[in-house]
Amino acid sequence: MVKIGKPKSKRTPVRLRHKIEKASAAKQRKDRKAAKKNPEWRSRLKKDPGIPNLFPYKDRLLGEIEDKKRARQEEAIRLKEEAKARRQLLPAQESCDVDAPEESKAGKDDDLVDDEMEEDDIDESNPMAALLASAKSRAAEYEANGADSTDEMDEDGREGAGSSTHEDPELRTGAVRKDSSRKAFDKIFKQVVESADVVLYVLDARDPEGTRSKEVERMVMASDGGEKRLILILNKIDLVPPAVLKGWLVHLRRCFPTIPLRASNPAPNAQTFNHRELTVQGTSTTLLKALKAYSSSKQLKRAISVGVVGYPNVGKSSVINVLTSRLGGSAIACPVGAEAGVTTSLREVKLDSKLKLLDSPGIVFPSSSDSTRASRIDERARLILLNAVPPKQIEDPLPAVSLLLRRLSASKELFAKLLNVYGLPPLLSSNDDPTTDFLIQVARKRGRLSKGGIPNTISAATTVITDWRDGRIQGWIDPPKLQLAPPTETGAAAQGLAGDQKEIVAEWAKEFRLEGLWGGREGDGSGNDEMEIDRL
Repeated sequence: MVKIGKPKSKRTPVRLRHKIEKASAAKQRKDRKAAKKNPEWRSRLKKDPGIPNLFPYKDRLLGEIEDKKRARQEEAIRLKEEAKARRQLLPAQESCDVDAPEESKAGKDDDLVDDEMEEDDIDESNPMAALLASAKSRAAEYEANGADSTDEMDEDGREGAGSSTHEDPELRTGAVRKDSSRKAFDKIFKQVVESADVVLYVLDARDPEGTRSKEVERMVMASDGGEKRLILILNKIDLVPPAVLKGWLVHLRRCFPTIPLRASNPAPNAQTFNHRELTVQGTSTTLLKALKAYSSSKQLKRAISVGVVGYPNVGKSSVINVLTSRLGGSAIACPVGAEAGVTTSLREVKLDSKLKLLDSPGIVFPSSSDSTRASRIDERARLILLNAVPPKQIEDPLPAVSLLLRRLSASKELFAKLLNVYGLPPLLSSNDDPTTDFLIQVARKRGRLSKGGIPNTISAATTVITDWRDGRIQGWIDPPKLQLAPPTETGAAAQGLAGDQKEIVAEWAKEFRLEGLWGGREGDGSGNDEMEIDRL
């Protein structure tokens, strides 16, 4: 006998229902994540399903859609024919206007006669009428002169267009925009120099002379009767070895007080050197103490203004950020970036009641007066290696890579490190163009290939420039060696000039209390420059 029990309920517990909901949500998340990784392109717009076949009025709707489409096409054809007819009428109107100048001239003569008659009829006893007539005549003369000047400008524009037939209007407007931005940057630079009590001239440690301009130094020294102070900041010192840093500090300190600085941490995978005590915190603290010492020595009732100038992308904004972070402020007081052109306007950052910093956009001063095409290409390549040109404005990166290879090939060690960065064997140049052979190898290693597997040398050159900018490729300019001049009259004059400069540098070092960092006793600047630098 079968036992009939109570039927089992199909209701599920709450915990099981929630379990099913969680599993469903997890499945949907997984599908969305997989869809993001799917390389196939899918439109976000939902596709129109169209009219269902079972819809009773489908044929009528399709007919209305076709009628509207046909009407739009006819309207477009009608507008095109009207525009063509208007273009055909223009020559006829120009031929009808040939005799217009003579008629207008006759009309002008009549107007002049009428004006003379009106002037004769003016009652001299009525001053308001005379004033009104004078105003009318001046207005007529102004309109005539304005029309003539407009015609002259149009003629000049047509002549210019005829003389430069290969010039693109977009390039012309770009040149005008570039020229206006350069003028604006020059204006900001002069404003910073005029309003600053101390000017920090930031240099790139890999090429200090390349990022240094004598014009800037002369402008600062001549401003305000020579009362302004100039300090050279040697930034990015972690990208050069201690011996090179030591040589540049000795060389630059013969002209102006120079402080080594690490304003920021290096980029990922950058090839850096360890300088022991010259850390980001230590160098920034030294610079801040020097500025505060100068502020206290002057005993002014206002805040000392410190202007930061230099080439694009040498680290001016990073210098300000590292100084603000020393006082517990924001570490991003000024926007920074790996590319040039981040700072485009004057920015004032107040550290405390006695010190404020002025950030300025980078300006490139022309280094030579040679205007040949080869010199322009070489100068552009030099600026690209100085990171002074934004990547979007680099039209041809090949000359910059050629210049980099020429510099690194002078040292077997540096050239071997360059090949190790990309894992390349020693280059065997099959022709007289080692740059192309090098870029072909880099393109194959980094996958910079065009359609058909052809190496893309332009993309490979851009990759090399980016690696150089981020410090993954090691390279630097060696400091000049000191040459002893013979004891002649010219040598004596140069020695006297160097002595005057040395006195100025020693006096400024005393104001900023750079004894420990300077290497001499009591900031006299006469001691051995290598005393402190040997500890790097």
